[in-house]
Amino acid sequence: MTNIETRYVDYASIPSLASALTDIDIVLSVLLIPGPEMETYQLNLLAAAEQAGVKRFAPSEFALPPAAQESVEFDGTKQRVWQRVQEAVEQGRIDAARFPTGMWMNYLAIGCPPRRREEGLAGFSEGAFLVHLDEDEPWIEIPVLADGTYPALTMTDLRDIGRFVRAAVDIEEPWGGRTLGMAGDTVGFGELVALCEAYVGKTVVQRREVGAEELRKRLEQTPPDDFMKRMETQIALVGCRDAFVVEPALNALCDVQPTTIQRFLHTYWAEE
Repeated sequence: MTNIETRYVDYASIPSLASALTDIDIVLSVLLIPGPEMETYQLNLLAAAEQAGVKRFAPSEFALPPAAQESVEFDGTKQRVWQRVQEAVEQGRIDAARFPTGMWMNYLAIGCPPRRREEGLAGFSEGAFLVHLDEDEPWIEIPVLADGTYPALTMTDLRDIGRFVRAAVDIEEPWGGRTLGMAGDTVGFGELVALCEAYVGKTVVQRREVGAEELRKRLEQTPPDDFMKRMETQIALVGCRDAFVVEPALNALCDVQPTTIQRFLHTYWAEE
């Protein structure tokens, strides 16, 4: 990709941010900072966007649906930022939307054949979460609902996230402070296990069921400074409430045809 301009800013300084945004129409935040600066910097970015005359703003979301955020410490900042964004929209200072995506489908490329891995990961560099297909004996941790059944989850390929957001930019009607969720595919955990078994070349993918009580004990035993483990445990707890599914509002507003989980696994795991 060419013609990408980099502008260096101080996120602690609203004037610095506003100066960098003077000729910008749309701001899409993708900040990810494991600390209190996450909230401060996003609010600074919002204030600077308003000062600079930016027309549209999207805070850093691109993950869990809003209903799940209150259960995850890190995502509490997203809720507080969104409240301020909605106030700005209601007062006519800026147009805005937030874009939940569900779990990134590219987790499913971890451990896939080396010749396809770079393309499958699409720049994704985090470790495995819930789905562990890179193990000699692959396994999936499945949050279990109170009645013993499995929840569903939404997954979206990172490349489709880009396509959806590009389509949202082209929407002429105001974003209007809406939650414009996107969904690549939504399946139950049982179906996810079956799909993985069909394509990863292993006849059995172990199901490791975990209930809310066990996850709460795990969380109690996790030190406060272990940010990643706490977040992953809290997200798994969200699954025990069946809150992994994203409402595909943006899908209905555009013609993006996202990759399904079956297609993704076939592309990056199936033997030629």
